Amino acid sequence: MLLIALTAALGWRQTISDQDRSLIQLAKSAVQAEVFHSAPPRPAAHSPARAVFVTIERNGKVLGCRGDLTPRSASLEEEVVSDARAAAAHDPRYRPLRASDLDGFMVTVTVVAGMDRIADVKGLQPSEGLVLDSGGRKGIVLPWEGKDPVERLSWAYRKAGLPAGSSANLYRLIATRCRG
Repeated sequence: MLLIALTAALGWRQTISDQDRSLIQLAKSAVQAEVFHSAPPRPAAHSPARAVFVTIERNGKVLGCRGDLTPRSASLEEEVVSDARAAAAHDPRYRPLRASDLDGFMVTVTVVAGMDRIADVKGLQPSEGLVLDSGGRKGIVLPWEGKDPVERLSWAYRKAGLPAGSSANLYRLIATRCRG
């Protein structure tokens, strides 16, 4: 019982839901379609639009990650397809994926539930993301990217392209994620 409560509090799930399975498969299909220059998958479901990030990894190494804090598509599923394709070929930090990158690749779909303004990063849990906003420049650290809140704040400044300690608003990013 304690394990169930702990996993729920940390955003982990003991079992993967049908929707999680569906989002993972949809993201993987979209990545493959982008790499092979084929038509993207057409989602069967159309849940309400949500902000999403899709991260592609292989052997523990990130190969691409794209997403946004606001949805740009008509449904959650369309957002996953769009962000998965962008992560595969349009993340400026990484080269576009090749067919050889697909052997054993994994995707993480992070679905944003909301943000709460915070005064500082003390008490920020690994299961919570961090958003730093200064004059429209944003640094986003997704849940489970690192454990140390101070280090995560440093990453957020770098991602925003700002010197550490610059004036900025901080937000706790609340999200769920599924991996596969």
